[in-house]
Amino acid sequence: MLYAQELNTEENVQECKYYKIEKNSIWVGYICVDSNKTLWEFYLVKNAMIHSQEIFKFLIDMNYINSAECITYDHTFMSLCLDFKKKSSCSAYVFRDNIDVNYPATKYDNISMRLAKKEDYNSLLEINKIAEGWNDFFSDLDEQIRMNEVFVFHSGDELLGAGTYKKTWLCRNYYDIGMVVASKYRNKGIGTYIILKLKEYCYINNQIPVCGCWYLNYPSKMTLEKAGFIANHRVIRFEFNEQ
Repeated sequence: MLYAQELNTEENVQECKYYKIEKNSIWVGYICVDSNKTLWEFYLVKNAMIHSQEIFKFLIDMNYINSAECITYDHTFMSLCLDFKKKSSCSAYVFRDNIDVNYPATKYDNISMRLAKKEDYNSLLEINKIAEGWNDFFSDLDEQIRMNEVFVFHSGDELLGAGTYKKTWLCRNYYDIGMVVASKYRNKGIGTYIILKLKEYCYINNQIPVCGCWYLNYPSKMTLEKAGFIANHRVIRFEFNEQ
């Protein structure tokens, strides 16, 4: 008999919940599912891999999941999604650092970088509203500031943009970085500068920087590539039910 039970964990990803998977009352793996029943992680112990298709079908049939977001380097997860998909599409790029890049020249002198404070909230929220048409660059700005996950970049009194920096759920030594630039300072090398400074900050602290962007966000893709990152993987969205 297969069984999935919610796990108690403080490492939930956004609004995800972790479930342990049991077969014949023996723990064989776990899954991570968000509130929309989208599967983000799928793990089985080696001895249970022979039952992987059975377990994956069980999760779909029992309505634990109806879709998945899978990174292409996760071969087992990807293969199972392909087995049961009704449709699929690319949703995001995943980048890794490739080369050293010199800081781009900008016409702004003395750019400062510091951790965001509570008093930066309103100005950061304004940038969030106009960020390339997206309204959710900051997932939870109050919490991100409190957790020292946001940096602000100024030239004098002018806020040029902001960078985000957060430990990933994939590996404790990997940190996800990102940037947003105030509208009047875009296309001037500021975004690339922010990514390079965040990358430097990671390496100084013996951390590995990674990043990503939505599949259709070409300006962000170009900025990350200028900063020395390459998009060597994709996030694929799979749907398991007929729409």
